[in-house]
Amino acid sequence: MAQSGLSARPSRRRPARVRAAGVLVAAAVAVPLLGGCGFETRQQAAAVVNGHVIHEDDVATTAQQLKSARLDFSENIVVTALIAAPLLDSARGTTYQPDQVYAQTIASIPDATDTTKEFVKAVASIQAGTLSAQQVTTYRNELKSADISVNPKFGTVVPSNEGPVYFSLGASQPNWIKPGSGPTATAPAPAQQ
Repeated sequence: MAQSGLSARPSRRRPARVRAAGVLVAAAVAVPLLGGCGFETRQQAAAVVNGHVIHEDDVATTAQQLKSARLDFSENIVVTALIAAPLLDSARGTTYQPDQVYAQTIASIPDATDTTKEFVKAVASIQAGTLSAQQVTTYRNELKSADISVNPKFGTVVPSNEGPVYFSLGASQPNWIKPGSGPTATAPAPAQQ
């Protein structure tokens, strides 16, 4: 009887290849799914407005660019304006037409990033005071319904009845802490002799 090149014993290579292929397929499926969660992006966020992420690095760069142009805005003010910017755009209903203030400010910031331009646009728009009463009402309604989350480093959104942005970023206080409910420090009584 002639021997063929095939053995009667099953090959171990095939199951190893199948396992390897299975691991690769699982990894290929898992990576995009985990990346889609935006975990890393949200961890680096200064704020998220209706799904739009405002990155901490962009906030720091904008604050630095403004400082270099001798415009002293804190990172909290930068975050505040960047939160308001898309809501103002939506309430305006038309594209903001940059004015002289915007043009001069951007001209004083070489290589201004898109985030810096967005900040300057929001501030120039607010300072121009060109929103109609109806647009202000629309903005305030959009602000109330917006899904806004803020990195605790910058505080929380504190609603306000005062314009122009009708909110500020302030320190957060857990709802289980009530003012005046904590223990008070009292001086120890003098020792009786």
